[in-house]
Amino acid sequence: MLVKDFKYPLLMKYFEEISAIPRKSYHEEKIADYIVAFANERGIEVYRDESHNVLINIPATKGMENCAPVLLQGHTDMVCEKNIGTEHDFLRDGLDLYVEDGKIRARGTTLGADNGVAVAVMLALLDGATDKHPALQCLFTSAEEVGMGGVENFDFSKIYAKNMLNMDSADDSEIIAGCAGGVRSDIKLPIGRKTVGNKAIFEIKLGGLAGGHSGEDINRGRLNANKLLAAVLQSLMTNGSVGLDLISFIGGTASNAIPREAIATVCIDPSCEGALRDGVAEMSKTLCATIGADDANFFVDVKRLDGDTANIINRDDAKKLVFLVLAVPYGPLAYNRDMPGVVEYSRNIGIVNCTETEASVSFFARSAFSERLDLSCLELDAYADIIGAKHLCDSRYPGWVYVPVSKLRDQYADIIEQVLGKKPEITVIHAGLECGIISDAIPDIDIISIGAIVRNLHSPDEYLDVASFERFFTMVCKFLANWN
Repeated sequence: MLVKDFKYPLLMKYFEEISAIPRKSYHEEKIADYIVAFANERGIEVYRDESHNVLINIPATKGMENCAPVLLQGHTDMVCEKNIGTEHDFLRDGLDLYVEDGKIRARGTTLGADNGVAVAVMLALLDGATDKHPALQCLFTSAEEVGMGGVENFDFSKIYAKNMLNMDSADDSEIIAGCAGGVRSDIKLPIGRKTVGNKAIFEIKLGGLAGGHSGEDINRGRLNANKLLAAVLQSLMTNGSVGLDLISFIGGTASNAIPREAIATVCIDPSCEGALRDGVAEMSKTLCATIGADDANFFVDVKRLDGDTANIINRDDAKKLVFLVLAVPYGPLAYNRDMPGVVEYSRNIGIVNCTETEASVSFFARSAFSERLDLSCLELDAYADIIGAKHLCDSRYPGWVYVPVSKLRDQYADIIEQVLGKKPEITVIHAGLECGIISDAIPDIDIISIGAIVRNLHSPDEYLDVASFERFFTMVCKFLANWN
């Protein structure tokens, strides 16, 4: 077992087992197979749909038959981020887990505690880790990290519980009672190319940024690698002594993760190498002046590549691409008027990519208000029109509105106070949760979102606090045993 003295060996066993199963978004077949096999081996009622959502129902234990059923919910997929130089195939390889200073991590990749914590908790409970609980429905949803496409396709007529614990939060001392909705936008720009010879080809790599979750970390002042690289390219493209042409611009791997690294491949006349390096060095100094402590490892490298022939992007198209990334606003765009410091509306510039015929940029906007999301789509329509590109909005999901009265919230708050010796923080978050879709589908359901301490979500620095994982399971078990 990964943690030898862990209080709940069954819980740790399942966290390790699911970490060995590849579960990239839209590729949840293997984890769904595992969960269904788990249920069938125990003769438990199980349902699986075409989207690989899985629902397992178990009856109440003796003495709790008259208690209201409880729905437990979490998602099976994970954000698949890895450090440059890490060899890992998220479609085939399990995670390489290790423990350091009381924290579980994965070598070179995201850990998937978001939301492996929930999956492991539900499996342990279904396997008898607690002997006192009401009737439970355990819903394992798919494709949460890419717009919540799994839960949107679930048949909610199968849910009879009217009280739900979503376990996709990241702190055992708080209860989340509301969240933002979101929408992904993709702008696709047709590009022309031509082949040129007798050129010097260079790679400009920008990295060392903290990155992170585009909702939970968007207010931390962390910089966006795509934005910074666009600034470097804009400076070089307008510098007549460099004469730069763009071959490719690639940055970020997920629309809902703040990009940590971005790479441009460019070419110039060989005689302009000194001007190129000087221009990059000057921009690096400028950008360093804007960087906070989280991004202290920021760097820009220039490396000459082999060859002297390049298939460059037409300069007008290259300018349009750089303009789009540089000009579209990024980060917090509005704050909640009633809750100081809480972001109400934001936009992330998550992915930039180039093929032979097309450049694409993926954005992710968040807000609790659908009208804000409408406006974000309109703004990006306008940017797309300016550069002659196409804009598509998809993967949209609703926010989850805070309600002032909640029996579920009150009883779970009592459990937190018993375990931690202090009252929990009740909050709403700027990140998205499946609670919005579920509350829309079941309007009279009472929901809270809870979880163990997980930090640096959506980045290879993600970790799960071991002691908190243990405490969190204690809280869930105590809550279920005392639910009335």
